Amino acid sequence: MAPFDQQRLLAILDYWHKVEFFVPYGLDQRLDELEGWQSKVVLQAACLEAGSTQWNHIDVPVDKEITGYSLFLGVFDKSAVLTVCETLLPVPAPLSDITRFEEEARADLEGQTCFAKIGLDKSGCPLADSISISTAPWALGQTLSQGLGALGASEFESARGYLINLFNNFFATRFENASGPLTAGEVLSLHQTLCEWAGFYPGADQPLAVLEVKTKARATQEPDVASDQEPTALQEEEDEDDPVDDLDILNSFYIGDLERAMHSVRTGNVPAALRQYLTPLADDQRLDLYSNAGRELLYQRLRPRHLSIGHWLGNADHPMSLMQQFALNQAGADLHYSGLFAVNGPPGTGKTTLLRDLFADNIVRRARVLSGLSSVNDAFSQQPLTVRFKDEERQVWPLIEALTGFEMVVASSNNAAVENISVDLTKRNALDATWRSVGYLQPVAHNLAVKVKKTGPVFPKDQDIPWGLVSCALGNATNRRRFREGLFFNTFKSDKTERPLTLWKWLDQEQPASFASARAAFNLADKAVSTALAERERLAQLLEELGDGTQASYVAQAQQAHTHLQTCVEAADATVRENLRRQQVEEQECLLLVEQQRLIDRTSPGWWARFWHTQAARAYTRQCAENAKLQLESHARLRTLKSEALTLSSQLAKLEGQRQACERKLAQRSRDWETKTAERAALEQRLGVPVLPATLADLELPQFQIKGLWHDAQFARLRSALFAAALQLQQAWLHEAGQPKNRMRSNLWAISHLLNNKQPEDASHVLPVWQNLFMIVPVVSTTFASFANQFRGLQSAALGWVFIDEAGQAVPQAAVGALWRARRCVVVGDPLQIEPVFTLPRQLITALGQLSPFTHDDSYAPHQVSVQRLADQASRFGTYAPMMGKRLWIGSPLRVHRRCHDPMFSLANRMAYDDKMVFGLAQGNAPDTPLIDLPSSWVDIRGNVTRKQVVYEQIEFMAKVIVCLFQRDQALPKLYVVSPFKAVRQALRQHLIQIEWAGAAPRRGDLKEWVKRNVGTVHTFQGKEQDTVFMLLGADKDHAGGAQWAASKPNLLNVALTRARHRVYLVGDIELWGQLEHFSLAARGEHALARVTRNAFGIITKGGRAQAAPDRLGQA
Repeated sequence: MAPFDQQRLLAILDYWHKVEFFVPYGLDQRLDELEGWQSKVVLQAACLEAGSTQWNHIDVPVDKEITGYSLFLGVFDKSAVLTVCETLLPVPAPLSDITRFEEEARADLEGQTCFAKIGLDKSGCPLADSISISTAPWALGQTLSQGLGALGASEFESARGYLINLFNNFFATRFENASGPLTAGEVLSLHQTLCEWAGFYPGADQPLAVLEVKTKARATQEPDVASDQEPTALQEEEDEDDPVDDLDILNSFYIGDLERAMHSVRTGNVPAALRQYLTPLADDQRLDLYSNAGRELLYQRLRPRHLSIGHWLGNADHPMSLMQQFALNQAGADLHYSGLFAVNGPPGTGKTTLLRDLFADNIVRRARVLSGLSSVNDAFSQQPLTVRFKDEERQVWPLIEALTGFEMVVASSNNAAVENISVDLTKRNALDATWRSVGYLQPVAHNLAVKVKKTGPVFPKDQDIPWGLVSCALGNATNRRRFREGLFFNTFKSDKTERPLTLWKWLDQEQPASFASARAAFNLADKAVSTALAERERLAQLLEELGDGTQASYVAQAQQAHTHLQTCVEAADATVRENLRRQQVEEQECLLLVEQQRLIDRTSPGWWARFWHTQAARAYTRQCAENAKLQLESHARLRTLKSEALTLSSQLAKLEGQRQACERKLAQRSRDWETKTAERAALEQRLGVPVLPATLADLELPQFQIKGLWHDAQFARLRSALFAAALQLQQAWLHEAGQPKNRMRSNLWAISHLLNNKQPEDASHVLPVWQNLFMIVPVVSTTFASFANQFRGLQSAALGWVFIDEAGQAVPQAAVGALWRARRCVVVGDPLQIEPVFTLPRQLITALGQLSPFTHDDSYAPHQVSVQRLADQASRFGTYAPMMGKRLWIGSPLRVHRRCHDPMFSLANRMAYDDKMVFGLAQGNAPDTPLIDLPSSWVDIRGNVTRKQVVYEQIEFMAKVIVCLFQRDQALPKLYVVSPFKAVRQALRQHLIQIEWAGAAPRRGDLKEWVKRNVGTVHTFQGKEQDTVFMLLGADKDHAGGAQWAASKPNLLNVALTRARHRVYLVGDIELWGQLEHFSLAARGEHALARVTRNAFGIITKGGRAQAAPDRLGQA
């Protein structure tokens, strides 16, 4: 790596590393997740009381037993970060009203944080290997004492090492004294140690700590044991006497991975995906897909030979859109070995559909490797590894190299995106009805879908029953343990035909297909796809060769060449004849000169005249000389002509040979025309006549954008059948390989330990265990926050594929760990949806960026750019999109929208996408049976702000709509209520929870769950969709700053509109909001919403119709 490049990459990573130092741990968010009895605030006074023994006492319910504690030590307000910034950093230039509001909305530094978290066992003894620290207090202390320039990875590493020594001394002293539970004095001592280490001291009014108790139900059920090789479900007791050898980071999920990436840069071993991510391309390295050169690439890349061989089990009559197809084909080509590929997908353009086909294609390609094995054990290396987890070890068989590199991980900062991809993928409604008989580990997937509640197991129903275990959501430790329990241990009794089973029980059952028969079936399906693919590529070649379909055009080039050669032959022949004529002329000239010399000789004078050189003698001599000269010249010309004749004859013969060859070629071309025309006709009769654009510009037409090129239902079914066969082959392999005498059996033990958050002592053994897990579950998902912990121990480029979803919502540093561990990465998102939310003050982020010339311009600032933006900038293929008066380069764009009806589609398309999206739904109008029989409207409700942006009249209106719908349908309505503002969200939630119902009312628990799931800020609904969406706008003319901020970019309104499939209702002051940018499109113009008052929603009848009746919804 060039020194300049190394310096640049290190500067970017170090900048993000410094930024992450200041991110405070969200202690209040942690406590909000707990029941009231699960935590206790430990005040200074309580610990200072002499002989206090009650500092850690918490009463737990009688049906619970304590398993341990978490002590959050050194509590202080997050606002300390802002206070330090205001004290030390330069005063920023005055902000505009919009920027100031954005800063207030984004920099949420309210609530409590802490210095460290220390795990305690159930008796209250501290656990040496359960300590994590926050970097924020240390960063604040360093900044206060030495300034921002004193922050750095090496400085923190030294400080962390020093703190580890302090903790080891603490535990050594406890061991020598045989200490029991942590005492109040020790808590005070640890608190003082942390403050001195950080150089930062919270105010005296702050609590010393918060104690969280961990419990489990008293009644436990031992897991079934299928064999002595199965992993145990019991967790090992922690050893509190182990020394502290490392400290986890409490406040930042990304610091560790940033440090790993920086080490890779220093050693020159940067994975291709990460290097590409951090390196924007110059304009001359990019190819605009809307240009002529770009369209040529599109056309060529959509050729049948580039199609993926695997296809999701969807409706064969529904084609991929043109740009979906291009992204799929191009990603396959660009990421053959490694790299990064960015896809820019507006809402509803099929990002999930695209990812599904990428998954299917990878699964098929791995199945091709399996199909080449003679036996199931051939999938493993010949030599096993001895893998040790603490005091237990087993043999683990690594996979052969050919079966690795297919690992697939979906990552996102958005929990909903993770769930959409991995959880919904396994539900039956993810498959077309044609494929509902296909299953993959279906009983095991069913077992994992059973939710364990206090009242007992809750089984999935109908379409929520999984069809197969193609994916799973892991992430945090709790999710991994829950998955482990469902995979190996939880057994449920069911009287249904489809019974859930653990993996062990499934392995005990006989399977309908052996590995050998599944292999044979897959090979047949693979051959069918290969044959069909070759046929379609042959048809593409024939269409390209035969051109416009006339024989004349097909033979035109050969005919032209023949005509040209015929002309050349004729010209050469004429030249030869001319040469012969000139030879004849010259020969005649020679004869005349000879005769002339004979006549001259008759006049020859006698010897006496010649001796005396008489005049006659001199004349005779002169005439002889002149004649001789002329004869010599004539002979010379004749020789030249004869030499030229040889050359000309040779040239004529050569041209004649060429003419004859061309004539034969012309004849062959004519015969080829007839043969290929017949072949094309036969292929078209069998496959259908493909609809192709007449010109490259025609690729812009909706028919091609929607249906793509070279789609046909027959081939789609064959590719889906191959995917189904691949799943059956993988299932048959797993069943046979997992039998007691085969090699996968012992590997399951290691997989169980890894899912139980235990690590092999040899870090190099982590990857083989994960690779074996991916042979069970092909796709695993996680949030960025859990990525480093889930894949702890994996080195750079260890994972075959990483797919980043909703990348426009993720701060740029969040993806570093995923990119560092990935060999190939596909980034999917949309920068015109909700931007990343990063809570540190802009003033601090800018000051940290100024420390390096590579980051001083905010081009890598977390509050300015997202993962999607950086991936787009690194993409070769894409286009320019207008945004805020600038031209923004975006990665490979998806364009066909298949979610929203009008007016949502047209508004979003005009407002955010420069009318580049194409409407792809079969029907333009929404269904005739809506939740509310009113067209999408702007409900003009005005009022005065009561708190922040809350307008009570709008809150009351929305609550009455929900109440009326419930009383009409006896069920909480299927709708979303979103708002740009947290205050409006909170006000509506509180209002709904506190409402006094007249007549039928929902259960309180159901209402709470509905409110949590269906009412929120626009930010929290990205990635979701619903038939009906209300957007509560809030604000008034005297408090318009929030409205101006919400309208300053298209993102908020764009996301709100595109959550709604059938109806959207904006609720707010149309005179205020309708004058603002972007919202004005919804208030007036071609796609304006109908303007109504609250009275239009007066009566919501059984049929869903809304009629005026102010007595029901009334005036607030």
